[in-house]
Amino acid sequence: MITDFGFKHLTGLAWLFSLIAITLVTLLVIKKKFNKGESYDKAVIRYICYFMWAWEIIKTVRMINYPDYGPVGYYPMWMAPFHICSMALYAYLIIGSKKDSKLQEWVKPFGFATMLIVTMIILIIPASSGIMGSVNNWSFCFENILPYQSFMYHGCLVLVPLYMAISGFYKPKWSDIYKAATVLLVCAVCAYGLNYLFEGSGADYMMLRYGNGNPFVGILQTNPVLYYILMGIVGVGGTAVVLSAAILIRKLICKKTTTDTTTTSDVAFETITESSAKIELKLDETVKISKSKATTSKRKTAKEAVK
Repeated sequence: MITDFGFKHLTGLAWLFSLIAITLVTLLVIKKKFNKGESYDKAVIRYICYFMWAWEIIKTVRMINYPDYGPVGYYPMWMAPFHICSMALYAYLIIGSKKDSKLQEWVKPFGFATMLIVTMIILIIPASSGIMGSVNNWSFCFENILPYQSFMYHGCLVLVPLYMAISGFYKPKWSDIYKAATVLLVCAVCAYGLNYLFEGSGADYMMLRYGNGNPFVGILQTNPVLYYILMGIVGVGGTAVVLSAAILIRKLICKKTTTDTTTTSDVAFETITESSAKIELKLDETVKISKSKATTSKRKTAKEAVK
């Protein structure tokens, strides 16, 4: 059995975060070197989203053509892209859209904070969601198609939020907690409705129907209301924690930058003041010397006139 923090889990995190770091640095260097603006940021997010959709298509083809998830040729609706992590497929298309809109400003906090906290939870305890497969290594074999798909997909859900924040494309504000919570609630309502629409397929989108893989599943069976409250607290609370941390870090960075700028300005002002004082002193000395020479010259002229 493949467990959390086992060989496959840790090696998977190692190669995944290495790829994330390399990609992130490359994108940021290109942005800075060529002085790219917001259109570049949106293009980055948009193309990463296309990459995620490509992996989603690979997963779909894999599930339809092999009997692991049901009869061959059958699409398992319970695996449709309506789970919490799947919401990024739609959120990043909106955020990366070339056209600016108010919807983007509402979806950005959700795409940044909610996706980041949910993804980190899944990557920390992947065994509960079954994304590591049945082979205890990362060999390039048929059984590892979905584990690679899942890790690469969730890696994008770490890459995009980090890029949004570090590049300056997204500047978190306190009011964004409310926006992210609202978008999360809308997603939850939609998922809840879809769970009942596709009830016969065993749909459990956002773990709101059966709670598969959720540590609170026991509570769902005895007290559904408490379960939904706990899910809300985890979702909104985690989002708030990520946004709060991002806001505080940004303020500290801005404060340090302002302090450094002020210090530089003060030094420059002092240097200019000192230079001005020296110039004034030299001018005064020059004027005094000129006056002294003029006085001496007048005295000589007067003496010659007397003679």
